[in-house]
Formats: sequence, C-alpha cells, structure tokens
Amino acid sequence: MAKYNWQKIVEKIKESDKILLTTHHNPDGDGLGAEAALYHCLKHLGKSPFILNSSPLPPEYSFLNEGEIFHTFPNDLDQVELTDFDLLMILDASHTERLGALGPVLKSHNIPTICIDHHPFNNCLPENISVIDDKAPATVALVFELLKIIAPQAIDQKVAEALYVGLMTDTGSFRFENTTAETMLLAAELLRYNVQPGLIYHYVYENYRPERMKLLGMVLQNVQYEFENRLAWFCVTRAQVAAAGAYLDEVDGFTDVVRSIRGVEIAAMFLEDRDNRTRMNFRSKGRYPINNIARQFGGGGHPYAAGLVMDVGLEDAVKTVLPALRKIFVDEGLK
Repeated sequence: MAKYNWQKIVEKIKESDKILLTTHHNPDGDGLGAEAALYHCLKHLGKSPFILNSSPLPPEYSFLNEGEIFHTFPNDLDQVELTDFDLLMILDASHTERLGALGPVLKSHNIPTICIDHHPFNNCLPENISVIDDKAPATVALVFELLKIIAPQAIDQKVAEALYVGLMTDTGSFRFENTTAETMLLAAELLRYNVQPGLIYHYVYENYRPERMKLLGMVLQNVQYEFENRLAWFCVTRAQVAAAGAYLDEVDGFTDVVRSIRGVEIAAMFLEDRDNRTRMNFRSKGRYPINNIARQFGGGGHPYAAGLVMDVGLEDAVKTVLPALRKIFVDEGLK
C-alpha cells in the first residue's frame, strides 16, 4: 500500500509526453539518483524525458550517465526547446530558486510543475503538485514508491542502482540520524535487484582525484577551532582550488571530514564560489541543529546538514554568518 497520495502526479505524468527533470544547484547523489531512475522508467513508458541541471555532473557520479542522459544548462540548451515540455519535475528541491541559473529561466516558461522532495521548510508554490516528506531518508525513497505505481516492470538493476546511490549518500552510508529500520528495509529491497553496495560505494567515495586530496590537505592545515574544539570552521578560496589543480565541486565532503575530528560538534565551510558569492556548508554531529542558522540567512537543509549561498565576498560572509554559529556555544556559557 502506498504511503503517499500520488494520484495527481500519476495523472499528470500519464497525460504528458515531453518531461523535463531537474534538481538543485550543486547536485548530490540523491537528486541525481532520483533523476536517473525516473528517466529510465519514463523512457520505458514511452515518454520523452530530458535531464537538465544548472551544474555539471560530478565525476564520482559518472557511472549513472550511461547513454549520456545528464545535460547542463546553458551548455546543452541547443539540444532542447524548453517551450516544448509538457511537464517539469523538480527532484530533491521544491522551488525554482534552488535550481541555480536554470531557475529563473524555467520560472519564466511557466511549465506545469511537480515537486518531489524531503527537505524541511520547503517553499513549494501552491500551484505546483507536490509530494514532500521531511521524515523520508532521501528523495529517492519517495521516487521509488512512485515508480512502483507507474512502472513497476521498468525497475531493473540500473534503476535500483540509481535509487541506492541516493539512499546511500543522503544517509551518510547509513550512519546519519535519518537511517531507520524503514531505511534499511528499503535498501534491502533495492539489493534484490542485484545492486552491489561495495561497488557503488567505490564509485562514489573511493574514486577521488589526487588534486582533490591535495586541496583537502591544504584546507585541513587551516581549520580554525573554537569553544574547546566544538566549533571548527574553514575557508576555501579559489586561489587554493587553482593551486591544487582541483575543481570547485570537489570540495563536497570536506565539511564531513572536519566534523569527524574528535571533539568537533559543528563544522562549517565557507567556499569562495566566485566574486561576491560565497557558498556555506554546515554539519553537526547531532547535538546542535544547524538548519535554523542556514534559514536565518536564506538557506536551509536538514537539522544536522544544511547550507546556504550569499551574494557577498568570502570575508563578508564569514563576518556575517560565523557570529550566529558562535552564539550557539556562547549561549551555553562556553568561551
């Protein structure tokens, strides 16, 4: 029996032919896995899906790109005409604001929209059809249930692998607080399709370029510790990224590494994305929720994994946001 009410979404998919799939800027395994799984099942149904994201596919997820199904805006816009789409499906996000440079373009085209997401404090527009559950371990958990309704015969090893990628990455390899008995049952169900957990883990987490590791080493030498090491924060500049020969998107996971240090309760990364634009990433071990800090400055996320982007330079971002993180510990009487 389905946990969610998919009736309107099922009807909308049935009446649509050309379906555009997208996810948030700087996509993770959950958004990408949801896109890939839906893409293959929609193709099986005779639909014409097209994946278009505002960020390139991270290299560690290239194994999902069989048939070169992932496309990037605006580089690949010549392959598609946005006005031709009957339906837009936003996955692992609930508003065009989270879609990067692609967001305003899609908003201007006013395509009928479906949102499937698991982030709290979503801002899905009321005219959109949505299924959102912030208690779900990952968006792929919702997508899996939908696929079992619209195309159960299309769920094969390739689809299951894409779904497993999202489940594995968004639960921190089944370590985070969103890992429940239900989560493990879902993983077990996917394994029945011959998904190989060790191989998927290798693709995602044991396939880093040496340049990324060089950048991580540079960053770790400059971590700032405060409040008896409970707060650890660091900056990543574009100059550091260039010196290491790395890419900006290769910083993903750096905050998790710093959080793993003994005594650290909250880790924060300040990334110089470009001139007058800074990306911030927060991770907590579970004692202190940090998505309220992210929301305070226009971001969001889960209680213990959140982030935001500000259109200010790196130094100004640190001066603006770091005091809010420090206040968590000051309020406890720590110095």
